[in-house]
Amino acid sequence: MRVISRVALLGALLTVPAACSSDNEIGKVALVCPTVGVLSDASKMRVFADGAGRERANAAYEAEFMRAHLLECEIKKNEMKASVRFEARAKTGPAISSNKFEYPYFVAVLSPDGEVVSKTIRKGAVKFKSGKTEAFFAQEYDDIKFTVPEGKDGLGYEIIIGFQLTREQIESNRAQNAPPAARPGIIMQ
Repeated sequence: MRVISRVALLGALLTVPAACSSDNEIGKVALVCPTVGVLSDASKMRVFADGAGRERANAAYEAEFMRAHLLECEIKKNEMKASVRFEARAKTGPAISSNKFEYPYFVAVLSPDGEVVSKTIRKGAVKFKSGKTEAFFAQEYDDIKFTVPEGKDGLGYEIIIGFQLTREQIESNRAQNAPPAARPGIIMQ
């Protein structure tokens, strides 16, 4: 008797998930969301004291994006909405002027062919606790909206995050990210 009731209970439990799905969900294709990343040339920012040279001793703040990821996305008609979260680290330098560091950053959407669909520049801020020279922080950005072609979703679209840098800061980042120069080959005779 016990075996039969266990089998009946197991059979009833197996049919419950099938009863919970609706006819609207059957046969739907999963939504593809845009990918999210940090632009390498804009992943770091170094700010120097006003009027000072560009040596390490004159650095006031340094910041770096550590990661960015998608929190959610949805599509209604032809409009895709998404929200992202980024995590970053900031450090004070020898020329620190305040325990609060404000930084400009951007969130851009690229189409599948690499064209900029939208770009928004925002300001963020990080406060350093008394006596601390490093701070980790995270921020969410949920105002991403863009139009996709009829019947399409986020496939091929990218959401890119980075610091809004000056030309000098971009060139400095590129120089730091450049591979080391190859040494001349040694010719053995």
